[in-house]
Amino acid sequence: MSDEWVSSLTPSQKDVLLVRALAELRKSRDRLNQTPNNSSKPPSSRSPWESTCTDTETEASAAPTAVDAGATKLPSDATSPAPAPKVSSGKPSAKKAGKQVGAQGFGRTQKLAYTEASPHHPDSCAGCGQSLSPDGAMAYTAWDAIDIAEKLAGQAGLFLQVTRHTLYASTCSCGHVTRAAHHVAPDDPFWDKVALGQWRLVGPRLAGAIVFLALRMRLSRARIREFLIELFDLQLSTGVLDETIREAGRAVAPLEDEMVLDIEQAVLLHVDETPWKEAGRPFWLWAFVASYTTLFFICSRGLEILSNVLTAKFTGNLMSDGYQAYRHLGRRLRCWAHLIRKCQGLIDSTDSRVARTGKGMHEVLCILMEAIYAARAAQAQPIGALTSLHATDIARLQALCERHRDDGNDKLRALAREFLLDWDVILRQVSEPELPLTNNAAEQALRHWVIARRISMGTRSEAGTRAFALLASVIETCRKRSASSWTYIASVIAAARRGLAVPALPAIPVGV
Repeated sequence: MSDEWVSSLTPSQKDVLLVRALAELRKSRDRLNQTPNNSSKPPSSRSPWESTCTDTETEASAAPTAVDAGATKLPSDATSPAPAPKVSSGKPSAKKAGKQVGAQGFGRTQKLAYTEASPHHPDSCAGCGQSLSPDGAMAYTAWDAIDIAEKLAGQAGLFLQVTRHTLYASTCSCGHVTRAAHHVAPDDPFWDKVALGQWRLVGPRLAGAIVFLALRMRLSRARIREFLIELFDLQLSTGVLDETIREAGRAVAPLEDEMVLDIEQAVLLHVDETPWKEAGRPFWLWAFVASYTTLFFICSRGLEILSNVLTAKFTGNLMSDGYQAYRHLGRRLRCWAHLIRKCQGLIDSTDSRVARTGKGMHEVLCILMEAIYAARAAQAQPIGALTSLHATDIARLQALCERHRDDGNDKLRALAREFLLDWDVILRQVSEPELPLTNNAAEQALRHWVIARRISMGTRSEAGTRAFALLASVIETCRKRSASSWTYIASVIAAARRGLAVPALPAIPVGV
């Protein structure tokens, strides 16, 4: 239905067309207005940044009152009316999640016999500095730690062991009594209410396994609890599991600087972002993907994160989509998959003129893509050879963009201007065929966590968000380096609990 065709119709034919168009418009509007509240669409169909408060408030305001419903008078022998069902106001509750202040607590009911003993004696007198002997020391407190035992050679499966850590006090010849103390990390303003120290029920290797189940296997705290009960007959509360995951996040936090350094030194870096929620607030999950390092951040969608991560030290190639926040960076690459999808969107337009233009752009991109793949296979191609060989095709694409940069169709105008604005960046792969054409590496890195977002609906607190991003970064980096994320995170937790320097990231495999 082009403009010329509509102009050729008679007034009566236009009236018929108008009635049909209005009917189709009503159907389309009804379809667009469908939500989980008014249709069979599942709640997961909501976009992460959408809030349900407005829908709930609308339902509450539309609920009939007693007068509207035509309430009847109670009989004389009735004592009191039945309580009316409470209608939700849609407003968030002022009550915080979790155990409330003053509520009754519950201690551990499962008692496990310890299989290992680990005594802790003071090394020297805290008064005079004289060395102390463990002889005659008195135990004054202890705690039990449940952990996964180290596997012996040829052994399969996992075994739990319970170690009793006992702290002793020794009396020096000077008369001073010195007590052995467990290490406790000082408070960190970035980790509010997240403790890090030796006095823990969950051992380092078991903590690493819990992190692996939560992030890599995408299990909820309740499912992890069920898993441990079913397989190991070990009862841990969801609160302990959550504390363990946050503690692991704090333990691996020093590794962030090491990963940022790897990102800054990357020859080729893929970057992408996807929506995320923290306690209902909209944020974005960013992925910075290098050859052997993947770094995630959860923050706002702006220039600040790019300025903090990609400083002047980064001199490599940056592959991204067309988001304008990347345009101030040098040596950029554009993902052709995004451009081809936009061309396909024009081809699917009901306007034949727009469809023809989109088809023309799509054909040129496909011709150039085939030439790039052929050049990679042939190798030994001089720089700029494809540009000269396909100068006619490139000129055709540029002419289409120039012709429609002020087109009346919004999508066609936007795509034409996008091509012209990033012309040299988009066509870099034609001059340098060895460069990648798509941003698949970043999109694949995000895919696992997008599924996790659909399951969990994001994170609940600032500390939880930071722990999630750090642990996801370490897990993905270990996978890229063919290392076990479970055992590595366990070693980091063990070192951090004792106040030692955390081990460096796994080395890049030799020969790759």
